[in-house]
Amino acid sequence: MSDNDYMKIAIEISKNSKTPYGAIIVKNDKIIGRSDAAENQDKLYHHAEYKAIQDAIKKNSLHNQLCGATIYSSCEPCLMCLGAILYEGIDKIVYGATIYDSNEFYCEETCVSIKDIIKLSGKKVDVINIMREEALEVIKNAKLLK
Repeated sequence: MSDNDYMKIAIEISKNSKTPYGAIIVKNDKIIGRSDAAENQDKLYHHAEYKAIQDAIKKNSLHNQLCGATIYSSCEPCLMCLGAILYEGIDKIVYGATIYDSNEFYCEETCVSIKDIIKLSGKKVDVINIMREEALEVIKNAKLLK
């Protein structure tokens, strides 16, 4: 499957989520973590990337072993989720809507480009922004928290 195919899955998850965000983790062409996994629904942090990471770790016993994995998120990760992504060693981030989109249309965010944070971290992580309009549409249609 392509990056677009996986992103479509993350966006579809965002359409059915309590918040307009969805994420999956893919390793070796297999989805190993999803933010909509049933066991993730009552977690403290309802951030899609965080929930997908928790799901991947729980299902696959991969704590701190997600090197070679890609996270597909309907929105650019917040600082907390980016920290978890970097900590777990995920090598590639593919996202749809930007953190600035989330801030403008859904809820207040700390607007810092993840590319800048990754650069400061010294980690080698590929970052790709695709399908922004499709992901942004979900955010625009969500009930505003502002």
